[in-house]
Amino acid sequence: MFKFTGSYEDLARKLASIPGEWDEAQKNKKVFRAQSGIMNWYETTGTISFQGKEDGRAWLESKVSELLNYTVSHDSTVSSSPADEDAVVDDSTFSIERQYLTSGVKEGELIIGIVSSVGTESKIVVDSLSDRLKSFGYNVVEVRVSYILPPPHDNPSEYERIRYYMELGDSLRECSGNNAILAAGVIDKISKSRAANKTKNAYIINSLKHPGEVELLRKVYGLGFSLIGIHADAKRRHRYLTEDKGCTTEQAEELIVIDENENIEHGQKTRDTYHLADFFLSVGRNYDSVRNRIQRFLELMFSHPYRNPTFDEYAMFMAFNNSAVSGDLSRQVGAVITKEEQIIAAGANDVPKSGGGLYWAEVDIESGKITDIPDGKDYTRGVDSNKEAQREIIDSIKSKLLANGVVVSGKEVVLNKVLRESQVSDLIEFGRIVHAEMDALISCAREGFSTKGNTLYCTTFPCHNCAKHIIASGIKRVVYVEPYPKSRAFEFHSESIELKVDFDRESESSDGMVTFEPFIGVGPRRFLDLFSMTLGRGAKIKRKDKDGKVLNWEIPSSGIRTPLIPSSYLEVEKAAIEIWREYEPDLIA
Repeated sequence: MFKFTGSYEDLARKLASIPGEWDEAQKNKKVFRAQSGIMNWYETTGTISFQGKEDGRAWLESKVSELLNYTVSHDSTVSSSPADEDAVVDDSTFSIERQYLTSGVKEGELIIGIVSSVGTESKIVVDSLSDRLKSFGYNVVEVRVSYILPPPHDNPSEYERIRYYMELGDSLRECSGNNAILAAGVIDKISKSRAANKTKNAYIINSLKHPGEVELLRKVYGLGFSLIGIHADAKRRHRYLTEDKGCTTEQAEELIVIDENENIEHGQKTRDTYHLADFFLSVGRNYDSVRNRIQRFLELMFSHPYRNPTFDEYAMFMAFNNSAVSGDLSRQVGAVITKEEQIIAAGANDVPKSGGGLYWAEVDIESGKITDIPDGKDYTRGVDSNKEAQREIIDSIKSKLLANGVVVSGKEVVLNKVLRESQVSDLIEFGRIVHAEMDALISCAREGFSTKGNTLYCTTFPCHNCAKHIIASGIKRVVYVEPYPKSRAFEFHSESIELKVDFDRESESSDGMVTFEPFIGVGPRRFLDLFSMTLGRGAKIKRKDKDGKVLNWEIPSSGIRTPLIPSSYLEVEKAAIEIWREYEPDLIA
C-alpha cells in the first residue's frame, strides 16, 4: 500500500509529468484519472489506492511508484492451479453439461415469451430484442403463435383476421380440453426451427394469451424460459387499432374486451397472463428507453455483476414476498408503503385479529406443532363468507322474482345462471379479510407513522374500497402489477386519481392527484435469480478476484445465469410435441 503524507499541492507537483486529470470534488479525497487507471489519495491518512481496468491500473500504479520512489513487485512466475477459485479453465471443448458443472454455460438456447394486449405495438419490443440478442451472438427466430394455425381465407380486414385467430384459438383449447395446446404447437415449431449446427439459438414467442401456455413453457424449459410483459394503456391501443389497423371504434373496443378476459375458461386471458411476466416493459414515445431496458435485462440474464435493482424493483419484490403470508381462499396479495425509499409498513390480505394485525400460525411450545387458531383464518370456517353472502343475495332476488310472478316457474335454473353471471358476483364487501393495502395503512396508523406523500406498492391494482382509503391517507403514488377489473377506483374517484400513461417522463401528479402506475422492471419472481450473487437459482456471481480487484464483465465471456441444458428439456419437449400433433391433423383439415 502506498502512502504520501505531504500536501495535495506537493503530490500534484510530483505527478505533473503523468498526462491525466485531477478530481477535487470531495473534501478529503482527491482522484487522479489517467488513461483507464484511477488513483485515489485520501488526504487524512495519506493512503493511495488504484482502480480501473487491469492494463490502465497497472500502468498508472507503475508511473506513480516511479515518481514517488516506491518499488512495485509483480511476480509473474505464480500460476493458477485448477484448485484456485479464480483460475480460468478453458473447457469450451467440453459438453454443455460439463460446462454447466464447472465454468458456466455461455452458448445455451434462450426461450423468451411475449405477452401483450391486442393493439400493443409489440413489434417495437420484438425488433429491439432481436437486435440486442444478435449483438450477443445469437441466431434469433421469432415464433408467432398465429403462424402455427392455418391462415384465414381470402383477404380479411385486420379486425376479421384478429377475430379469426381468437376464435380458432378458443376452439382448439376447447376441443382439446387443454388450455396450453397452443404452447405445445409453439414448442413443435421451436423444435423444427432449431439450427442443428448452432448452439446460440434464441426464440421469441409472440404472443401468449393464456396462463396455461406460460405454465407449459415453464414446465418444459424451466428457468431457461423468460416472459416479457409489454404494457400499453387502453387509449394508445385503441388509437393504434383504429388509426393504424383500420378498425372501427366499435371493433377496437370489442377486440380489447375479448382479449383481456373472455368469460370462458378456454378463452383469451391476456390480463391473467400478463402478471406472470419476469420482466415488465412499457411502450411509449421514447424507443431508446425500450432498447436500454431490454439491454439491461439481457445483461442480467448473462450474469452482469454490477446491474443492481432500482428501488421500485426492490419494493415490489418485498410486496410480492409479503403476499406469501396470506392464507386467503381466493388470492394472495401483498403491499408495502415506503417513505423516501425506505419501507415503513407491509401488508397482506388476511383475516384481522383482536389487538391488531393478522392471524399467524402459532407454535405449541410443548408439542412443537404449528397450527392456526380455530375460527381464525377463513379455511378453518370451511367457507368464503363473501361467496356465501353473494349466494344469499342471489337466492333472495330469485325468490322474490318467482314469488311476484316476474319470472315464471320452471325457469329457476336459467335465472340462477343469469344472476350468478351478473355483477352480484363482483361484490367484495362481505369478506372477513383485510385487503393488503388496508393492512399496510392500518399498520402505519397503529404505530404512528404518517402516510402523507408516501408511495404504496401492491401486487394487485387496489379495489375501489382500498382506493378511497389510499386517497384519504395522503398516499401520492401507487405502483401495481396485476390489473383488477372489479375495481371502480377510476370511475368513483376520477377527480382524485390519475393513471400514469407516459413513462418517458418523471412521475409527477397533476393538481395534487394520486398517481396510479403499472410496475416496470424486473419482476419479483426473478429478483433473486438476477440480482443475488449467491441466492438465485442459477450460477453464482463474482465481482472481484482473490486480490480484491474488480472483475470486468464482457459479452463474449459472459455466462448465462440460468442456462438451458439440452439433456434437461429435449425429452420433455418431445412429450409436448406429441400433445400438439394429436390435434394438428384435424386442425389443418
